[in-house]
Order: sequence, then structure tokens, then C-alpha cells
Amino acid sequence: MNVPYFDLKAQYAELRSEICAAIDRVCQNVSFILGEEVTRFEESFANYCETKHCVALNSGTNALHLALLSACIGPGDEVITTANTFIATAEAISYTGATPVFTDIDPATANLDPALIEHATTNRTRAIIPVHLYGGTADLDTILGIAKATSWS
Repeated sequence: MNVPYFDLKAQYAELRSEICAAIDRVCQNVSFILGEEVTRFEESFANYCETKHCVALNSGTNALHLALLSACIGPGDEVITTANTFIATAEAISYTGATPVFTDIDPATANLDPALIEHATTNRTRAIIPVHLYGGTADLDTILGIAKATSWS
């Protein structure tokens, strides 16, 4: 039996009419950047996240970059992450002038191994970017505990 890993065609089929209607609204209003659709999305997502604001961006790379900039990450800083991720994670760190510091994964989860974070931390460490893979989340409770115990958090 051949079981598809991830059936994007089936996912799209379920959402096709909604996606086509949204694309048509954007094209009819010529609102390709910003515009009413994006504003509605930002408001809805902020509400869903129970926060005041949401800023929609064009890519995950830019989202990571903006998050790092908002945390004042820059030249001379180090950011711990995993190499088991898309290149955008390291690119966003590099865009700020900071240095990515790669730690290994937990073989059981394929996510950042929290036990290795403390060994990678230096006096230049300013942030940790965990990556969630294959439907599993990184051990955020442990990672946040490590971050809170440092002088840079």
C-alpha cells in the first residue's frame, strides 16, 4: 500500500473555492500588498492569538528577521538554532549581522535537543530559535526555561 506523506492536492481541493474567491477579491481590488484582505487577516489572527496586533509578511524568512530585529539582535550576537531546518532560519540570523550557532537534534524528535543548548551558549548568545518539524513541536517548556535562566533573556 502506498500512503502519501502529505497530500497537498487533497488539502487544496477542500479549500479551493475559498482560495479562488479570496484571490478574485484581491485581483478585483488590485490590492496585492496590504489592502483590505491583509488587514482582515491581521485582525483575525491577532484576535485568534489573543494579542493586540499582527503584522503579515511575505515570507517566513522576513518574519524571523523582523522577530530578531525586534529583539535587538545584531552584529556580534549569537543565536542558537538547529541545522535541521530550512536555510531561512540561518539566513534571518545572518541578515541581522548575528552569527547562527547550530546545535544537534534529539534523534527521537528531529527537533532541537534542549540538553545541548547550554553547551552552545556563550556570553554572546542573545536568542534561541527552535524549529518545529514533521508535525512535532520542539520542547518549548525546557527551551524557555533555559532562556529565562540566562542573563540575556
